Amino acid sequence: MTRWLLLVFTFLVFSCSSKESSDRAADQLFESLKENQAKIVISIGGNNFYPQESIFSGQVLISDNLMSLTLTDQFEGKTIINLGGEKWYAAKPIKKAIGSEGPIETSIKMGKIVDKEKMIGEGYMMAEGEITATTFTKDKMVFRFKGKVGKYSDFQQPDKYIPAEGLIVYKKPSVSLGNITEKEAFSSSISN
Repeated sequence: MTRWLLLVFTFLVFSCSSKESSDRAADQLFESLKENQAKIVISIGGNNFYPQESIFSGQVLISDNLMSLTLTDQFEGKTIINLGGEKWYAAKPIKKAIGSEGPIETSIKMGKIVDKEKMIGEGYMMAEGEITATTFTKDKMVFRFKGKVGKYSDFQQPDKYIPAEGLIVYKKPSVSLGNITEKEAFSSSISN
């Protein structure tokens, strides 16, 4: 039943153009999670990147000029999001462009082990696109992103970029604050 529900959620996230349907899918994923758990639904070139049964946990480090989120699943899959820039947290919603040119303050990296015995992995980095934190509170974070990714091995070759989009839903994240207060980090944020 759980596998079927996740398949439906994946379909809703990537097939529905309606913001309301997408928000409902994120809310349903959120309800299925426990504290410090996340679901990541990523499509790369039209294929799901992580197994549907993946449950992620992790850590969010927040300062006045950077948010770094690292999530790892039970299969050693990992996604890292960095949002940077002066007062990156001030916008409603938090929205950042991602590009491979110039200084990289905002980035998304995702990887997984494809052959544990031989320690062979598959990894991508977003080369261009956009990430939006549609919900950013101390109890719930929802990130949506869309753009193009490149394999780590040939990241600087634009002709090999692959379309990608994703949804990350994180329940009661483990947050560490640097030179910023909780009120500053979350005061200008929106929530569903």
